[in-house]
Amino acid sequence: MAIWATLATDEHAPAIAAFYREVWSREATAQSVLAARREAARHNVAAPGEAPPTALVFEDRRIIGYCGSIPQRLWDGTAERPAYWVKGLMVLPEYRNGPIGFLAVKELAAKLPRSTILTVTLAARRLFSALGYTDLGAVANFVRPLRPGTLARRLDFAQLGLGGLPRWLTAGVRIVQRAGLATLAGAVAGVALDIGARATRLATGRFSAGSVTDAPSLAELDDLWRRARPRLAASPVRDGIDLRGRFGQPGTGPEANRHDFVTVSDGDRLAGMAVVRWPKAEGDPRLRGIRVATLSDMVFPPERADFGLAVLGGVEHAARAAASDAILCTTSHSALAPLLRRQGYFRVPANLHFFVRDTTGARWPQDLASWWLTRGDGGSDEVF
Repeated sequence: MAIWATLATDEHAPAIAAFYREVWSREATAQSVLAARREAARHNVAAPGEAPPTALVFEDRRIIGYCGSIPQRLWDGTAERPAYWVKGLMVLPEYRNGPIGFLAVKELAAKLPRSTILTVTLAARRLFSALGYTDLGAVANFVRPLRPGTLARRLDFAQLGLGGLPRWLTAGVRIVQRAGLATLAGAVAGVALDIGARATRLATGRFSAGSVTDAPSLAELDDLWRRARPRLAASPVRDGIDLRGRFGQPGTGPEANRHDFVTVSDGDRLAGMAVVRWPKAEGDPRLRGIRVATLSDMVFPPERADFGLAVLGGVEHAARAAASDAILCTTSHSALAPLLRRQGYFRVPANLHFFVRDTTGARWPQDLASWWLTRGDGGSDEVF
């Protein structure tokens, strides 16, 4: 049977719907695919009016491989450039470990002069590298324990391979677990962490902070982004259109709109904001039911550490209100790590790699610490 790759058009809607029914949604129809393409074209910030490119690999008339894209804009230190996230690479199980994924990504990459990827698996990283993407490395992970007693009682730190935690901490956890004192020891450690975090935020008391489920206005977010971007060498654009588009839609279903918007104001002006994704109600099965909130996005002028500390204080408050055991923050910029450490975050092993490819001749920073990246970029916060 003939295997061939092409970019999706409206004519492929019935075949795409059939693929969706096999992989993602039993409710998919040709009509729902066409409606989604029209809606995506309407909100395409990279090429307004065009459906975001999607690559399809067919075996005769059946789709066996798929790779989509999400429109975005990238800030290069002086201007905003149209770009795409590569997202949704999927190959039917019986065709994996072969050339189908390569064909899908190759077809898509040929259409995208500027694109980025966040991916975990070694196979995907090798694939994207082979197609001309530059791997800038793994974006750092930080964890803030909120209920250390629960974490110490439930988690096997050796099995998780959290080599980034201090040795004194992992050794202490093993001792108290064996002695049956994990909850008590964790409570003591939690008090110490909280006191230290609050002490570093004493100077931020003059700011007003809060968390709401509705996003700030377009004008407020645009103004904040304009003040944050001059000190950034590279970043996905984080203006009102982007942030409200990604996080501000109410959605439907039990997992919909599981975000809080943390805002910090200096007088009557938005000084910083963050998006906190709530933990799943049942907790994370990979972590023995631990409830992990995700710091999906954060924006503030990077030279204003006081704004950043105030935002992180609001993040902690929102995560506690959502009954979280811990907060996960994935970020790359050099201005953020010191603030996270001051707020009781521990660095843990990273696995989410950032790739960039630009065929237009534009030059992008090759050091990951120059990029302002967060867990929510490209929808990468969906795993928690």
